[in-house]
Amino acid sequence: MTLDVSVLIVTYNSDRYIADCLTSLATALKGVDAEILVYDNASNDDTLRTVADFPGVRVIAGDANIGFAAACNRLAAQSHGRYLWFLNPDTRVRAEAVRELLKAADHFPSAKLYGARTVAPDGRTVMGSAQGEMTLWSLTCFATGVSTVFPGRRWADPESIPGWDRATTRHVPMLSGGALMVSRAAWDRLGGFDERYFMYAEDADLCARARRLRYAPLFVAPAIVEHEVGGSSSAGGKVVLLHRGKVTYARALWSPLRAALGVRLLLVGVALRAYASRLGVFPDRPGRSAGHAWAEAWNRRREWRHGWEGEKALRRAP
Repeated sequence: MTLDVSVLIVTYNSDRYIADCLTSLATALKGVDAEILVYDNASNDDTLRTVADFPGVRVIAGDANIGFAAACNRLAAQSHGRYLWFLNPDTRVRAEAVRELLKAADHFPSAKLYGARTVAPDGRTVMGSAQGEMTLWSLTCFATGVSTVFPGRRWADPESIPGWDRATTRHVPMLSGGALMVSRAAWDRLGGFDERYFMYAEDADLCARARRLRYAPLFVAPAIVEHEVGGSSSAGGKVVLLHRGKVTYARALWSPLRAALGVRLLLVGVALRAYASRLGVFPDRPGRSAGHAWAEAWNRRREWRHGWEGEKALRRAP
């Protein structure tokens, strides 16, 4: 039996917020032919017990933490929706979000990938809901510090798509995997998430590969999901994970020479911020990691400079 949408949620020690997420979905999915599947990455808290209180939810209990990308792929293989909606467990879905995404899919069928607008609990739009493509130029801006010194300038910080407040629907290079809907046909053609990514940047990788197939990822502004970004990880730890994902992205999708240059630019950018924050002369941007997080990321650079696969990372075959 084919459904309109499969909501796919990966949990790991998510007991604090999974009930709120599932409760919000009960309202958002009213009148929608849908299913909810949860893959639990071997949580050691009460996540599974909490999910069991929602009898309509199908649960796959993993015996190890296999990461976000791999868990999503396993969920997709067990689902039956025409569309797959990957949703973070620490979100609360607004009532019309699912319908707005499906409406956008009907109006823009060539997009194939559709992202919801993420807002913080205070209503502030999370700009990372959609971003520009990581390029050697954007990394050069990061390495030299101009992306921080000149915020809001398109030439200086292209990855943030300056000048756009995320209040309008538009095609974008990259959508966040925290509330990402993908058509089943496109998902199958793309082969799902690349499991070389344990977490972070697997969404950017999927969008980049989708654009190579001439799909056009669409940010859907009226589809709103509330998310307390960064609530489950330290600032420094998140910077480490983000950069590990960025390195994996470069090695997976770029030529060896371009990837090597990109990694060096990331190292220089982190070193600059770590040093400048120590001197107190490099101010943090609103919503970005605090200065001490850059120092931690630099001290832990051996953890991320080779990506998730370390020295054995291979480029994706053409």
